[in-house]
Amino acid sequence: MFWSKDNIIERLSKIPRTLEDVSIEIFEGIPSTNDFIHKVNLSRGDCTNTSYICRDLLRSVSIEQELMYPYMDDSLSNEFAINSSQYRFMLPYEILGNNVRKEYRIFQPEEMKTRFPMAYKRLREIKYKFRTDGEGLNSADCYRLKNESFLHYINTPKIIITDHYRLQASYDFAGNHVFAEGIGIVLGDPTIYHYVTAVLNSSISRVFPEIWNREKVRENSNLYPKVLKRFPIVFPECETVETLINTISRYLIYLNIQKHTAKVYSLSNYQRLIEFYKRIADLLILDTYITNDLDPKFIEILAENIVSSEDEFEYSNDMSLLIALQGIKRNILENPDFRKCKFSNEFTNILATLKNNGVW
Repeated sequence: MFWSKDNIIERLSKIPRTLEDVSIEIFEGIPSTNDFIHKVNLSRGDCTNTSYICRDLLRSVSIEQELMYPYMDDSLSNEFAINSSQYRFMLPYEILGNNVRKEYRIFQPEEMKTRFPMAYKRLREIKYKFRTDGEGLNSADCYRLKNESFLHYINTPKIIITDHYRLQASYDFAGNHVFAEGIGIVLGDPTIYHYVTAVLNSSISRVFPEIWNREKVRENSNLYPKVLKRFPIVFPECETVETLINTISRYLIYLNIQKHTAKVYSLSNYQRLIEFYKRIADLLILDTYITNDLDPKFIEILAENIVSSEDEFEYSNDMSLLIALQGIKRNILENPDFRKCKFSNEFTNILATLKNNGVW
């Protein structure tokens, strides 16, 4: 079959299983209109034990660490791994319980004054600066967020989607990042986070905006939960392929974390490895979604070299992992049978179609 762009879009639009089917909830982050109350810049040296530079007051302020959460800036690239922001976000709330879905309550002014006097002082300053009804905190409504629903999933593992030139997915394994202008996804099965993250970052995902536009579910250029709920999800029939994609996703989380903190002279090393492993994952995901006929020898060579680990190596700073990933790439490329692996004419046509349409 000759696959045109329209054929591919039609095929993907008819996939019945969606992201909503495998999710507990898909939700928006903090309302950006409120962040002037809470968003502060790390002081020089990024030392979290010292004061913060308030974005609006332009001076140092001291806030209790218990109320501060890492902030994910949607203006930065956050593919696979979260690019640490210079900001922290103050949440004057208590998160209750350890379940996936949390209960929460806002700290009342008198409790804030007693337990968190520095944060209380900061909120009084904000109210005095931006309001006209005096500087007293009469009720928690003075600093309550308009939309609190994201608080149910603070400290719950999640995928965070942002639209940084194109859709990007990052896996927040600790679940403690606060974000705006993005969508959080909590999955029902915790074992599929890496797979879904890889799919959302794959080249094939760049076809879906066209589906959304044709079905008129995207009202503007922004992401919102209704859009992401419609995202089709397909899992490999072969367990080996799913394991490979999961493992490569973990490789890419590690590599992107290291890239964010790497010296300029070593960025190209990380980028070359990221491009290699991302291309392998893309091929496996394309085959899963459309053809399911990759050369078995290709899968065999990958499975021999791309190995998983029970340890959370993707969050490690061990440079020996970089050397190991370079070795895996070399072993794959130098395998005499690797160059002999052939794609079917149908699969080659799909790749060419996606490339000609700026997807691949």
